Order: sequence, then structure tokens, then C-alpha cells
Amino acid sequence: MAVKGLKDLHYAVITEEDKEKTIYGEVKPFGPAMALNLQPSINRGNLRADDAVLFSDSAKGPITVAVNTAYLEKEVEADVLGKTIHPNGGISDNVEDDAPYIAIGGKALTARGGYEYFWIYRVKLAPAEESKETLQETPSYQTPNLTGEAIPRLHDGEEKFKAWDQDSTIADKSIFDKWFDEVIDKDWVATP
Repeated sequence: MAVKGLKDLHYAVITEEDKEKTIYGEVKPFGPAMALNLQPSINRGNLRADDAVLFSDSAKGPITVAVNTAYLEKEVEADVLGKTIHPNGGISDNVEDDAPYIAIGGKALTARGGYEYFWIYRVKLAPAEESKETLQETPSYQTPNLTGEAIPRLHDGEEKFKAWDQDSTIADKSIFDKWFDEVIDKDWVATP
């Protein structure tokens, strides 16, 4: 689907996961969305015999993720990168920092109208690339650009989920009202 916008990026830290379940913490705003890029990696192999390709197969690898926001609040940076906020209010990078797995959700304005809502279920991000430049005659902004990888959930192999709010086959449209209250799953049903 052709999209022409991105907004309302959110995240939720995975608090518990195993072969039976994935449990997410509170869904929180990520920061003003600028860009989200997902680049799947597909590994292909061919079996050649009798001077021709006899069989061809492929296997999925991790999805490369890049998230660009206008800024990151220090609480978000600490949550998604495993950093520490100190009593004096500062935040530090430490060799012991360990980014947790998180889910990333948001919505993208579509060319056909309405929004495509999405959740990427299991992402591990790395510290942001940082650039700082002196002021120029024409203003230039440097913004946080986090990169990482999305991999399948342990308990069901799911990677991401999306739904278009104009899709007439979605019977319960309340799913979109709940999208940023919880990580929406493939088997989501409204609770009475």
C-alpha cells in the first residue's frame, strides 16, 4: 500500500518471553516520527544440475530497522537502549548497557485515505548515530537515528502485524481505538 506519512510512533518493552508467551510492558510514545525503514533480508540459494537451475529456495533473515525521530526524551532513550538515568538528571552510556527487546508501533497515512496501523513485535536497537555541526546560514538539523534488527517472537514466530482502518473486512473497528493502549496481536479481540 502506498503511504505518504508517518506518525504516532510508540514502543513497549518486552518484560517476559519464552517458547510459550511474550509479555509486553506499558505502551509509551517513542518521539515525533520522522522515518521508519524496515529492510527484510532474504537469503537465496539455487541447486544447479544438468546445466540449469533445478531448485531454488529462500530463507528469511533478520529485518534491518532504522528509526528516526525529531528527538528522544531521556526516559525513552533509557528504556529502548538500556541506559541509566542518574540522580543528578543526566543519562550515560556505559559498557554494561543492554538494550531490551521492544515492540514498535505506529500509523502511516495512505495514498488511498485512512491509516495503516502497524506493530513490529520484537526489535533490538543500538545507540543512535550522533552528528553535531556548527550553525550555518541555512539551518540544518541533526536528529537521532536508531538502528537495529527485528527478529521473530520466540513463542509463535510472528514478526509484525498491520491493519488498514478503511478495510471493510475488519468487523471490529475498535481495534484502532486500542492500538496504542496495548501491543495488538494477530488474535486480538475486544474485551467486554
